[in-house]
Amino acid sequence: MSRPLRIEFPGAVYHVMNRGGARQATFRGKEDYEAFLKTLEEIHELWGVEVFAYCLMDNHYHVCLRTPEGNLSRVMRHLDGLYTQRFNRAHKRDGSLFRGRYKAIVVDKDEYLAWVVRYIHLNPVEAGGVKAPEAYRWSSHRVYLGLEKAPRWLKIGEVMEGFASQREFRRFVASGNEPEIQEFYGRGRQSPVLGRNAFLEWIKSRVRKVVREHPRYERVAVRPSIERVLGVVADRYGVGAEKLVRGRRGRENEGRKVAMYLVKRLCDWTLQQTAERFGVDSYGAVGWSCYTVRVRMKTDKKFRDEVEKILEKFKQQKI
Repeated sequence: MSRPLRIEFPGAVYHVMNRGGARQATFRGKEDYEAFLKTLEEIHELWGVEVFAYCLMDNHYHVCLRTPEGNLSRVMRHLDGLYTQRFNRAHKRDGSLFRGRYKAIVVDKDEYLAWVVRYIHLNPVEAGGVKAPEAYRWSSHRVYLGLEKAPRWLKIGEVMEGFASQREFRRFVASGNEPEIQEFYGRGRQSPVLGRNAFLEWIKSRVRKVVREHPRYERVAVRPSIERVLGVVADRYGVGAEKLVRGRRGRENEGRKVAMYLVKRLCDWTLQQTAERFGVDSYGAVGWSCYTVRVRMKTDKKFRDEVEKILEKFKQQKI
């Protein structure tokens, strides 16, 4: 039986979840939880993903997030795949960690976002692990209550603007899930959309159906060509596109690294594909170039502004 298609569009909000294969533990200790949170930070840095809520349980996780680029499949390949690598390396094991394909539910943000956040925060209570959600360390509930500082990738403002105070939000969560939500998540096979009829119709009118479920096909309508990315970077650095591909020392070398980073990020090319296009012998060299760009963006404001100006070109125009 074919698998259902993913619904992907820029700005979509999802409740994503996955469970360990054969209900095996996906988090064995503090280092594992922290590694998963680090991976959430990475998807924010790479694709601007905004996380509204999370809860990491012993053998599964729940995350509510928004994908500005409409690229959930790519985001989740990084989240599940890279975390699995880190878990396997830490525990000297190999093979798959999760039972398979993650679940993803598109959420009507205006109607259900707060309810989904509450459902996620109540997971430890429903499982019998704690009496109150704020007693559980590995969820975002304590941040919402002001008991912990929010990391920059966790966006609580849109939920909290619907509440007069943190105390009111605390009472909202403590009041328990609505019967409608309990019924929705209690089904053996959830609908891929949590929303009213008007939201369903809106999605039908906006999302292009895709025949095959494969990352390259799912995002073909929202990705720029490599020629366009090279052209924009070349204009910014005042060089020819082919010079970026061939590479030279100095400022042109900076442009080459930025081009590799943006091709990997915007075009969703693999490291190997990018290495071949730029004439690099090893895909590891491409990975290192992308890493140095990300690190420099954190520490060099002028450089970060330059890269963000390039990214703005793709936000302002249709890809």
